[in-house]
Amino acid sequence: MMNLPTLVAFDFDHTIVDNNTDVVIRKLLPVDQLTEDVQDLYLTSGWTMYMGKIFELLHKNSIGLKEIEAAIVNIPPTPGFDILLKKLHSLGHEMIIVSDSNSLFIDMWLKSINLDNLFTKIFTNPAHVSDDGMIKIKMYHVQDSCKLSTINLCKGQILEKYIKERLEEGINFKRIAYVGDGKNDLCPILRLSENDLAFARIDYPLIKELDEYKDNETKTIKATIIPWSNGLEILSHLNERVNM
Repeated sequence: MMNLPTLVAFDFDHTIVDNNTDVVIRKLLPVDQLTEDVQDLYLTSGWTMYMGKIFELLHKNSIGLKEIEAAIVNIPPTPGFDILLKKLHSLGHEMIIVSDSNSLFIDMWLKSINLDNLFTKIFTNPAHVSDDGMIKIKMYHVQDSCKLSTINLCKGQILEKYIKERLEEGINFKRIAYVGDGKNDLCPILRLSENDLAFARIDYPLIKELDEYKDNETKTIKATIIPWSNGLEILSHLNERVNM
């Protein structure tokens, strides 16, 4: 059995990148294309089905892959994250991404600034470009056991399964750190232990969700909650709390 210091799990949108990739791409569409029927898809069928329709409309409006990629790679990293990721990797910490974006956008962005070799695994909705140039997206999985998560992606299940698989491979993490910003980051944080760290971005939905748990005796968070606003703050906290 090999002990590794830390597994750091990252969300992607509004965490590693300082925007939401899906929203950036949706803005490429003419406004008149976002009809009520299209918007209702999100409420009735979920975000993944909604984005599938957005990709279909982009294709119909001749907004091609080059334009989409240009918009994706133009999104800046959240301040300090390029330094944070490179430093953690150089120190031998294992890093994964767990995101409700899609594999195509994440791959495009990471490769554009040479960060694609830093992550052991990326868990997200699979996407590819069809022969006619349209982006197609699928759900990562279909689940109904976790009410905190969407049907297509339970980050808590993904994180727990990954830790278990690594243990079976002979890798034991001394500590888990989870970094996120949104409501769908709550589930994995609730599954962390007293030894673990949960980094929640200041002024984003996750930290407000966590605040509600503080005063609720029936709901407990075991991990240490650390608010953050940039990557250098996260690095500083990890320096203090983890043997780096």
